[in-house]
Amino acid sequence: MALWLMALLLSGVAMHGIASAAAADAYRVGPQARIKVAIVEWIAATGEYKEWTALNGEYVVSQSGSISIPMIGKMQVSDKTVEDISADIGEKLKQITGLALAPTASVEVVKYPMIYVSGAVEKPSELEFRPGLTVKQAVAMAGGRERRSSQTGDYSEAQQVSYAGEISRMELQLKQLGARRARLMAELNDQPAIAFPPEIKAAPEGSAIWQIMTSEVDLFNARADALRQQLAAAADLEVLLRNEINILDEKMSSQDEQVKIAQDELSDISKLVDTKILTTSRKTSLERIVAEMQAGKLDLVVASMQAKQKLSETERDALNLKGQRKTDAGQLLQTTETEIEDTKLKRNTTLQLLQLSGASLSRSQSLKALDLQPMEYWITRNGDEANAIKASEATALQPGDVLDVRYNISGSLDGTALSSADTGQSQ
Repeated sequence: MALWLMALLLSGVAMHGIASAAAADAYRVGPQARIKVAIVEWIAATGEYKEWTALNGEYVVSQSGSISIPMIGKMQVSDKTVEDISADIGEKLKQITGLALAPTASVEVVKYPMIYVSGAVEKPSELEFRPGLTVKQAVAMAGGRERRSSQTGDYSEAQQVSYAGEISRMELQLKQLGARRARLMAELNDQPAIAFPPEIKAAPEGSAIWQIMTSEVDLFNARADALRQQLAAAADLEVLLRNEINILDEKMSSQDEQVKIAQDELSDISKLVDTKILTTSRKTSLERIVAEMQAGKLDLVVASMQAKQKLSETERDALNLKGQRKTDAGQLLQTTETEIEDTKLKRNTTLQLLQLSGASLSRSQSLKALDLQPMEYWITRNGDEANAIKASEATALQPGDVLDVRYNISGSLDGTALSSADTGQSQ
C-alpha cells in the first residue's frame, strides 16, 4: 500500500511537470481553471504514506480566485503557480492539525479556462485552451480564415480549395502521428532517445512539425524520469525491508538462545521439585517465563514473514512498473498505427475527389492566390479591451484570452492582391 501511494504522488508530480514544461514558463492559476489536489502524509511509525482521501479531488477556481477545501476552507489561489498552491495547502494543514511536518500536496491543472476567437474566421467560437497554443493553431481550430463566397458562383473551385485544405490538414496529422509512433517505439524498446523519421527531423525550427517533435521529446523525457523515480523509490523500500528482515532474524536467534537457557533451568528445577527440595510454585513461575519467551519468538517469526511478504510485493511492483510502461506503449502504438492507416485512406480518397472535380493538386494550390489579403491578430487579455495586444501567428495564447482576427486593409492598398487575383482567374 505504501508503494502504491508513493507511486501515486510521484506520478502526480511527474504529470504536473509535463504540463508545466509545455506551458509558457509557469502558468498562474486564474478563475474557471480546474485543478486536481492529491495530499499524502508520511507516517514514520509505520514507514508508509497515508492518503488524505477526504481532501483529494478536483476543484474549480471561482471568479474571485478561490477554492474551498475541507478543513482548510476558502483559500485564494488566483495568480499563483501550482507549486505555490501545493506549498500553501501543506502549510495550512500543518497549522490546523498541529503536525510536526507538513503533509505533501500535489497540485496539477486538469482544465484551463477557455479562450475565445472572433472576427474573420470560419467559426467564431469558444475553444478549450491547451498549453503551447499559438494564434495560428487557435485560428485553425476555429475553422481557419473566413471563406468568402465566390463572386462568379463557381462552386467547383471552392470545392477544390476545400479538398486541398483537407489534404494539407491530413498531411500534418500524418506527421503528428509519425512523431507519436517514433516516441512510442522508443519507449517500447527502452531506447535512450527518439529516432524520428527524416521528414520530421528536418522540420525548420519554429514550424508546426518542429513544435510537435519538441512536444513528443518533452513527453518522452518526462515519462522516463517518472519511471526512474518510481523504480528508485521501490529500490529504497527494498533496502529498508531487507534490513528489517536481518534485524528480526538476529532477534529470533537471540530469543532461541534465551529459550534454551530457560528450558535447561526448568529441567533442573523440575528434578529438584520431584525430590521435594523446591516448591512447585518455583517450577510454575519458570514454566510461565518459558511460555512467554516462546510466544515472543512466535511474534518475531510472524513479523519476519510479513516483512518478507512486503519485500516480495515491492520487487513484484518494480517489475510491474517496467512491464506496465511497455504495455501502455504497445497499446498506444497499435492505436496510432490504426489512426495512421485511417488517415492515409482518407487522404487518398480526398485526393481522388479533388481529381474527379476537374483539377490537379497543382491547380488547387494556385487557387490559393485568389485570397491574398493579409490578416492581423489582436489579443484582449484580462478583459482589458482598451489595451489590446497586436500579435503574430506564432504568439502564444494564455487562458481566458480573446483573439480577434481582422483583415489588414492597409496591407493591400497597393493593389498587389487585386492584380494577383485577376491573374489567377485568367489562368
